[in-house]
Amino acid sequence: MEFSSVGPSNWFDLFGLPKRFLLDLDELERAYIQVQKVVHPDCWSGVSFKVAARMSSHVNMVYGALKEPKKRAEYMLKCAGFWPVPSFPKIMEEIFFLKSQFNQELFDSKYQDAILSFDEAFQKEHYVQAQQAYLYICYLEK
Repeated sequence: MEFSSVGPSNWFDLFGLPKRFLLDLDELERAYIQVQKVVHPDCWSGVSFKVAARMSSHVNMVYGALKEPKKRAEYMLKCAGFWPVPSFPKIMEEIFFLKSQFNQELFDSKYQDAILSFDEAFQKEHYVQAQQAYLYICYLEK
């Protein structure tokens, strides 16, 4: 794993992953371990130790965020310039209705639909649809 003096241009590049919402979490973990082998402070000493500690901390933060669909979606929307997400009253009404039903199976189904919808919308650069799917992800997340 090589790092330029500027560093990776985005969180996905940091781990050598494609910039996609649907990630293979096992692949993410393997990449995280490889990056930590390079930047972990235990591999450095002196002044470089402080730099490595900051880099390692950043890698930990990015890894933790990419593991979570909500944070990953938020990051992707920010990078695309579609942040903050506006409120969509009809979506909020539907989410309120879903929560009033106390139906976990329905919740889980809608959550999975939102995950797939976000991925599809983002790939097609339909960012408003991605924002809408993000709201479902936020409010239906366990």
